[in-house]
Amino acid sequence: MGGDVIVGIDLGTTNSAVAVADGGHARVLCDADGSRLVPSVVSFPPDGRVLVGDLARERRLVDAENTVHAIKRLIGRPFDSPEVRRASERFAFRLVEGERGSVRVLARGQTYALAEISAFVLRECRRVAEQVLGVPCRKAVVTVPAAFNELQRSATKAAGRVAGLDVVRILNEPTAAALAYGCRERGAERVAVYDLGGGTFDVTILELDGDVFQVVSTQGDTFLGGEDIDLAVAEDMADAFQRRHGVDPRSDRQALERLRAAAEWAKCQLSTDTETRLRVARLLEGRGGEPLDLEYRLTRMRLEEMILPLVNRSLGVCAGALREAGLRPSDIDTVLLVGGSTRIPLVRQLVRDFFGREPRTDIDPDLVVALGAAIHGHALSGAPSGRSYSDLPPPSPELVARTQRRKAEARAARPEQPAFAPEQPPAAPPPALRPPLPLPPPAPLMPLPHRAIRGPSTVGVMPLVRVGVPASPSTTLKTDRAAPHPAASEGRRTADAETTTSDLVAEEVDASELESIHPPPLPLPPPGDPSRDDSLLERPRHGEPDLGIDEPFAIPRAPRPPRAVTRRDATSDAAGLDLDAPDPSIDSVSEVRADPDEIPLPAYPSQLPPPPVPALAIPVIAMDGGPPPVLMDVAPHSLGVMTAGGYCERIVKRNSPVPIEQIRMFTTARDGQQEVEIRICQGESRRYEENQHLGVIELSGLRAAPRGQVRIAVVFVVDADGTLEVTARDEEGHERAVRLRLLGDIDPQTLEQMRERQERSES
Repeated sequence: MGGDVIVGIDLGTTNSAVAVADGGHARVLCDADGSRLVPSVVSFPPDGRVLVGDLARERRLVDAENTVHAIKRLIGRPFDSPEVRRASERFAFRLVEGERGSVRVLARGQTYALAEISAFVLRECRRVAEQVLGVPCRKAVVTVPAAFNELQRSATKAAGRVAGLDVVRILNEPTAAALAYGCRERGAERVAVYDLGGGTFDVTILELDGDVFQVVSTQGDTFLGGEDIDLAVAEDMADAFQRRHGVDPRSDRQALERLRAAAEWAKCQLSTDTETRLRVARLLEGRGGEPLDLEYRLTRMRLEEMILPLVNRSLGVCAGALREAGLRPSDIDTVLLVGGSTRIPLVRQLVRDFFGREPRTDIDPDLVVALGAAIHGHALSGAPSGRSYSDLPPPSPELVARTQRRKAEARAARPEQPAFAPEQPPAAPPPALRPPLPLPPPAPLMPLPHRAIRGPSTVGVMPLVRVGVPASPSTTLKTDRAAPHPAASEGRRTADAETTTSDLVAEEVDASELESIHPPPLPLPPPGDPSRDDSLLERPRHGEPDLGIDEPFAIPRAPRPPRAVTRRDATSDAAGLDLDAPDPSIDSVSEVRADPDEIPLPAYPSQLPPPPVPALAIPVIAMDGGPPPVLMDVAPHSLGVMTAGGYCERIVKRNSPVPIEQIRMFTTARDGQQEVEIRICQGESRRYEENQHLGVIELSGLRAAPRGQVRIAVVFVVDADGTLEVTARDEEGHERAVRLRLLGDIDPQTLEQMRERQERSES
């Protein structure tokens, strides 16, 4: 790495942070005003400047149409995706379609790619690092949600290039958090990282053994986070305003943006208080031109009722990650909380109840990812200069005064209302025991049905039954995972898979074997039986985990269909290739995985006091000085190609260890065929159109020969970043020109133009 300093950057939905490590300590860097968090907001004022961070965030209240925020959720997504359609309805700024189906932001008559907006934030993080360290910072480890797909990772790398950064590694956020904790306490343990940020949610299961950090499974929801909580509170505010004044503030995008900012403030206050009141002055004008204000009161209990379905979505993802790892909550040794949204007491309670243990929060959840990225950056740099960053010189008084003056001017121009999160977590004693949530009336006891719970939960605050799976050893579902690669993280796994024209038939699945995996529902003991405990059907016993897998009266999961009995034939697909295709007449499930439609019922918030919110942020952590850990991550999604009939043939399976290389053989389907197209997707469905289309591989210049005589090897390589490279070669060993055209990809020339435009805006 040439001895250059490599900083770690947590590019977040709401806030970003930059950190650096020297082998003895890792620390988050702050700007001249002492702020360690850079708001991930970019604003374009009328004077032609580009504002980033705190100054931009203040302009959300007065110029929402030209102030861009929370675009991390949309980066790498096609314009016609449902997520982009939902965002277009929520945001005050305009989203328009760009080249090749990409998404662009329209502000002040100019359009900006989402990667360019993220680049403004990355450039600000780089500026803070250079200002503090006094040296150029051109290399960085940038973190992304573990559930990010290939398009999103590629767009993040492009953002780094536009920001003038060499992104030496894309690191998953939960893995970075585990590094920050594990660099001080290296031992053998199984860790679950619960990462609920401003816009995305991830859960990752890792096995730590000394210097080896191996990811076992990972799942996530890239449209779940604090933004959804803020919107839920803002909707409640809008309803209250409409009931009082008869005017709906949602009809005015600027007014709705002010409500969302006030909602964020109220949410943060309720992490320490049980009730908060606020006033939003002059939100709208009445029919006679008189100003209309909003007076609003919110209790913690009301907030919890609104956000309980959102938190339970995250618990459903946790259950899926455990199933894929073949584990139960009780098998987890340590739970780490990451992300600002984990400061909410209800989130901490339900996570504690789900895993049956107190989660760790001793490192600031807003800063831990940047710290882990810096630790990994130090390892990649080879510990070059031995310089210590534990005693950095303070900024000059002139710079501090100028920075504080600009921020004060921006805050003075905002409308009269509370807005955004407090700059520092408030130091306060643990909150008092909150009142118990109301219980529904008792229901008559009856045998529990053997069925799956589908769809988003609409059950009230307290359900009547507990959720889990039977404790029988035969019910533990484990997925087949490849053995860990013996080499370090830069090694590569190779598996050659050549298709044939012969028929292959999978083994029949015996009904008794299926019943051993999915036993019938447990009968409910009759009244008076000593083994019967009716309290389990009413509410949890004090201090118990909510989703106890060992409980005798749990709802068994619905049996999944047997694995497909597929017949492989040489068939021609629309791209002009012969390859193995699943039999369309077979309805199969190719692996045991989390079903997004199967969400557990809401867990019980226990009646214990909420865990205390850390009163003091930890911007510096000590490192043990030992060798850098070996990271062994996994592919978050399956990768495949389209086959005949619109089906997907998987090449790289989800949760395969990375780096990995897989080879698949194809043949031409027509006489004299000299070019082919291979369509690539990412996802878990057997139907191609239900997955995320990534792009097309074009292979030309093939030898003219009869059908089936030209054999082509297509190689899928997933590197340590989780990003995909594809090459192809014919049977003579001559590699042909192949280009993977990612959907919405930005060509290098355009990226360079964006970089030059940003540099001009700085001057």
